[in-house]
Amino acid sequence: MPIAARLIATLFLPLLMISTPTASAQAIALPGAASAAPKADTTNESAAIPLQSPDAEIEKRLKGLFTEIDGLETVRATVKGGVVILTGTTLSVADQAKAEAIASRLAGVVSVENGLVAEHRVSRRLEPLVAKSEQMLQDTLAFLPLLLVALLIFVGFWFLGRFLTRSTNIFKRIAPNAFIETLLRQAVRTLLMLVGLVLAMSVLGATALLGSVLGAAGVLGLAVGFAVRDTIENYIASILLSVRQPFAPNDHVIIEGFEGKITRLNSRATIITTFDGNEVRIPNATVYKANIVNFTHTPERRFLFEVGIGYENDIAEAQALALATVKAIAGVLPQPAPFTIVDRLDAYTVAIKVYGWVDQTKSDFGKVKSEAIRQVKEAFDVHAISIPAPIQNVHEIVEHRLPDTLPTPAQVTPAAAKTPAKPSAKDKQAVVDTKPDDTIDEKVKAEREAGSDLLTSDAPRE
Repeated sequence: MPIAARLIATLFLPLLMISTPTASAQAIALPGAASAAPKADTTNESAAIPLQSPDAEIEKRLKGLFTEIDGLETVRATVKGGVVILTGTTLSVADQAKAEAIASRLAGVVSVENGLVAEHRVSRRLEPLVAKSEQMLQDTLAFLPLLLVALLIFVGFWFLGRFLTRSTNIFKRIAPNAFIETLLRQAVRTLLMLVGLVLAMSVLGATALLGSVLGAAGVLGLAVGFAVRDTIENYIASILLSVRQPFAPNDHVIIEGFEGKITRLNSRATIITTFDGNEVRIPNATVYKANIVNFTHTPERRFLFEVGIGYENDIAEAQALALATVKAIAGVLPQPAPFTIVDRLDAYTVAIKVYGWVDQTKSDFGKVKSEAIRQVKEAFDVHAISIPAPIQNVHEIVEHRLPDTLPTPAQVTPAAAKTPAKPSAKDKQAVVDTKPDDTIDEKVKAEREAGSDLLTSDAPRE
């Protein structure tokens, strides 16, 4: 290239770049300078910053936004060439960040200069609190009539439940006993209260909250149910036992090895008074699943005792004597009739079993059996029927010989003993008395009068 051409290019190129707006983006073809001319970057044209920005529109948009957002009412925005300058005060640093984030998201904004400062004036800081308090007061006053209507609905259903469960006798006709009647009353009252609560919450528009509360209550109830499983099981068993009673008050029973008279049935346990005078409490869940022996369910009860006679005696005569003796005892029923059987032959005796029936409502079972044993033994003695004792043969053992000199009976000094007084006729009469013993019955009666009971005489029996 000639030297003159290079000089002209060096002088006029800066002038062309200043006067022509697009000179920086166009390639100027000069001889010999093609490789030195820069190429235009067209790979990121969408991210390029525009040279002109709608500053007035941005200011107007930001002013409207800040006016509508709580805490940003005092923020002022000035826009110059796409650069937003924020001035004013806010109540918190979070509000300053919020204002900056809003301004940076608007189209045409190049950058944001945050010049906001925190407000420390007491009056300015109390303004939002006063405004919120006034709004809450207005909302509460507007909500009061609706709350009053909901409250009236709930109270109305509550009074309806009390009226139906206290002023009507429908539950007495439905329930088999007082315990079930109380449960039905409580169930109906609770159901009506829940209906009133649902309607009241519907009026208030809080059905979603009610569903959440009921769901949480259900989960809590399930957890509590697992924790008090035994208590709930006993309570349900008490309901079943009171509906279908397997026993009645004062019944003579054996439950789980405990023998005595039924005293009470409460919502947790069955109470038995044993014949020793002790009180036994058996959980109702155990009673409901247990094998129960009820001696009072049928008045007639059979007794049995065994007596042994020697091989030299007439077995048929001994049986006939025992049978005649038992039939003559007061309290032994003629029907079903008593009888005897030969049970077995032991090494030294013939075992005879004697059976008889007793009406427990008129006679004491234990007394009648005792009198039968006594009179049979005396009858055998009178008729010379032997009742042999076990015989043991003693053999001399060389290693352990008995001493050669043993004291004679005359040398043995008997211990001083007081001779018992001869029993009177009244004492003998008390022995042969077979009337029922009401000692335990009186204790059961006193216990029943002292506490509540789920057993009733008119309930169906199993």
